[in-house]
Amino acid sequence: MRENSLADIIGFEGLYREIGRFVFEYSRLEHDLRTHLRRKAQVPFDFDTPIMSAFDFARLCNALIAVSEIEEDGKPDPALEKLLKQALRINEKRVAVVHGRWMSTYAGDRAQHVSRSSMKPTNYFENEGDLDEQSDTIVKLRGDLAEAIHAGNERRGPKAVKKRRKLD
Repeated sequence: MRENSLADIIGFEGLYREIGRFVFEYSRLEHDLRTHLRRKAQVPFDFDTPIMSAFDFARLCNALIAVSEIEEDGKPDPALEKLLKQALRINEKRVAVVHGRWMSTYAGDRAQHVSRSSMKPTNYFENEGDLDEQSDTIVKLRGDLAEAIHAGNERRGPKAVKKRRKLD
C-alpha cells in the first residue's frame, strides 16, 4: 500500500475505523434478524441459506412484524414492532454509509446521499463519533430485540406446533 500524505494529514484512520465498525455491527444485526425469523418460521437450519438469503433487511423486519401478528393473534407485539422500526431507521443510515459520497476535509467528515424519492441531497455523520453512536445503538438494539423476542415467547407460553398440510 502506498503512502498518502493527504490522508495522513486529514486523518482518515478514524473515519475508516468508524465506517468499518458500523458495517460490522450492522451485519451482526442483520444476522440476528435472520436467525430470529428462521426460528420463528421453523425453517430447518439446512435450508437457512437458500431461504433466508432471499430477504433483504427491510423484508426481514417486515416479515418479523408479520410473524408477530400471527403469534399475537392479529396485532404485533408493540415492543417488538417498535424495535423493528428502529432497525429500519438504522437501515436508512446504512444506505447513506454505503451509497453516499464520503468527503473528508479539514472542516470535517460527512457522507452525502441523494434520496431516490426526493432527489435532494442530505448530509450525514458530520460530527466525529456520529457513526460510533450509530454502532452503539445497533449493539443495544441487538440485545433489546433478543430480550423482546424472549419475553414474547415466555408470555405466550409453549404453543403446539401446528401440523403442516402436505402439498403433494
